[in-house]
Amino acid sequence: MNKKILSLVILFFSVLTVAMAQDDSKIQVKGQVVDGATKEPIAFANLGLLGTMAGTATDVDGQFELVIPNRYATYVVRITAVGYAAKEFKLYELKELKDVTIVLEPVTYGIDNVDVTAESLVLQKLLENVVANIGKNYIPRAYNYEGYFEHGVTVGEQEPKVKEAIVKIYDADGYKRTDTEKTFQAVNYTFSEARRSPGMNATADDLMFFDDVLTADVVRNTRNVLDSQYVRDFKLTSKGVFAYEGDSVQIVAYECKRPTLSNSGVADVVKYSGEIYVDMNNFAVIKNVARLTSKAYNALGRNMLVGGEASRNEVMMTISTNYKKVNSYYFLSGVSIEYSYLDGGQRVNGEMQYQTTKVKVNETEPVTGRVYFEEIPEDEDFWNRYTIYLEEEE
Repeated sequence: MNKKILSLVILFFSVLTVAMAQDDSKIQVKGQVVDGATKEPIAFANLGLLGTMAGTATDVDGQFELVIPNRYATYVVRITAVGYAAKEFKLYELKELKDVTIVLEPVTYGIDNVDVTAESLVLQKLLENVVANIGKNYIPRAYNYEGYFEHGVTVGEQEPKVKEAIVKIYDADGYKRTDTEKTFQAVNYTFSEARRSPGMNATADDLMFFDDVLTADVVRNTRNVLDSQYVRDFKLTSKGVFAYEGDSVQIVAYECKRPTLSNSGVADVVKYSGEIYVDMNNFAVIKNVARLTSKAYNALGRNMLVGGEASRNEVMMTISTNYKKVNSYYFLSGVSIEYSYLDGGQRVNGEMQYQTTKVKVNETEPVTGRVYFEEIPEDEDFWNRYTIYLEEEE
């Protein structure tokens, strides 16, 4: 997909190749960042130009593209991701390189040997502190945010169908954990731009599935590992303490012993596990990775029950949710959802990604309702010049 990713604040990153742009005053940087142990791409890694507000973000495949004025050639590019040792390069060092893979190595401070029962109690208290500090760490009042959303589906050996959209969201309450119904009523969204793969004309192709992204926000929503009423349903273990942006981050692995819709947010769930990353400096969640298996798949969303005989089964999904702090508060910066299910004799693979590009807490603009179908004509000129970047509120 021909997208440029450019950020006005430090976001995320990826293999690097650098070449001069057509304009001699610009340096074009693009590529991918991978895990040194697994060689897998790292989604939502941070890349920042030290001494400036410039930076960029990887997508779910670790890909990025950044165009930087040539006057910054001597500046240092710093690449960071939760759980990895940071790397730094002079921009001019990358300028002549092509097809370069930037490898980030996993790092941990280690884990002391502790009694498993005692450890679980300590981690339960840690998650309680996370919930108690949500109002301090995350936007506590009405706000708008806007972002880029992409949903691709591949059926068997067919060509993938891809839809992209610009989504505008309004949260009337901010980060207050109440109940599912109140949260649903408080958060609404609409779309301002959209485009889809050639040949996508059926009504079903107009479905957006954006509710799945919203419910991936484990801090804002209930029905997840942060629900204190279901804490006994989870086995908690420490995966160690990692360095990130100068702070210590505790990684808590969780496994639900009795998964249900109430404690996982997924209908027909049979397995629910994951890792939640907590900044020990302020008890803020900066990342959550959830892995779920369910018996059936509803095309209207992962929290919708399937009636009658379910033809879609053997459902597996991985949901990664990322948060970023700008100024005083954290916000939902990115979500990636990978899922697959068996439909008849064919395996269906889907992938969603969302990246926030604008956050507004002053002079908010309410949005009424949620848009599940869109029929927006494609504006080719808009998409040809569209760049994913994060804007700070003026």
